[in-house]
Formats: sequence, C-alpha cells, structure tokens
Amino acid sequence: MEQLKIVCHGDSLTEGYDIDLTVRWTDLLQQQFVDAQIINSGISGDTTAGMLARFKPMVIDHEPTHVIIMGGTNDVAQRIPFDLIISNIHAMTRQARHFGITSIIGLPTPVFVQEDMSYNVELSLMQEFALQMIKYNARLKQFAEADDWTVIDFGKSMHMDAFLNDGVHPNEDGQIVMMHAAKEVLLNLSIP
Repeated sequence: MEQLKIVCHGDSLTEGYDIDLTVRWTDLLQQQFVDAQIINSGISGDTTAGMLARFKPMVIDHEPTHVIIMGGTNDVAQRIPFDLIISNIHAMTRQARHFGITSIIGLPTPVFVQEDMSYNVELSLMQEFALQMIKYNARLKQFAEADDWTVIDFGKSMHMDAFLNDGVHPNEDGQIVMMHAAKEVLLNLSIP
C-alpha cells in the first residue's frame, strides 16, 4: 500500500498567518494522520498565478499522492477575474494529473466583516471583498464538481470567533476547524 503523501498548496490560509506554526491546520492534520506525510507549501500573499509558477518545485518534485490546492483569496482581493483564477487552478490540476497526483480543491475560508474590526482599508471595501469571496467560492465549487474533483469546504463550519481581528485569517481555533474539514474529507478518500 502506497504511503499517503499530501502537499497542501496555497497562500496564507495554508501557510498559517500570524499564528504559531505548530498549530497550523496542516500540522494538526499531520497529528491525525501519523502514517502519512503532510507538506505545507503555502506562501502568504501568493496568488494563483504564483502558485502555478511554483507548482513543479513545491508540489510535483515532492512526488505526493495528493495535492490540496487552496488559492484565490489574494486574487479576489486584487480584483483578478474569476475565470483567470480558476484557469490557474485548472492548470495546476492538469499538471498534477499528468504526474499521477490526485488533486483536491480547497474552498477558501470566508471573510468576516464587522464595523468594530481593524482593517487596513475602508469598511465598504471589506464588505465588497467578503461578498466577492462568497461568489468566488461558488464558482470554484462549480468548477471542481464539473471536473470531478474532491472538494474540502474550509469555510463551512467557520464562525467569527475563529478569525484574527482582520476577519480574513483564521486564528488557532480556526485552524482546528480547518483541520477537521480536511480530516473529514481525507477519511472518505479511497487511498490506493
């Protein structure tokens, strides 16, 4: 039986932003799957174009059995069209397939907005960002299902208290929620 080896490829939602790196969802997942190897290839601030550019050295070269691809939050923040974002993710899934790697699509966590939270931009821009993330996740889920990819909805059980004060990045509680979302899906995979 082949050892489960998963590369988690993404941005700050994967890398872990402003938290102790030992409590990232990927590290918590490793504790749940002790016989597997979980590799974090998240880079804060990255877009799907950057993720695609580094896909070979940071995913393919590890020769994993699976890759969890979760990106698009920074693209949406930069108002990159959804079609371009999904095209980048599509290209990553095709590269993975070519090398015998099974892709799993991660739907990014939502953006929570409250008037008393601290943002580096105007409240109305954060509200628009939150709305666009909802629309993007719906499009990404539609793409993943049409292309027959397994989906992890990292935001389905998230709540306001699971985020840092920026409303974008999960805190330690949020990392636990994300780990459980991934664990639930991985337990249902048919591993060769």
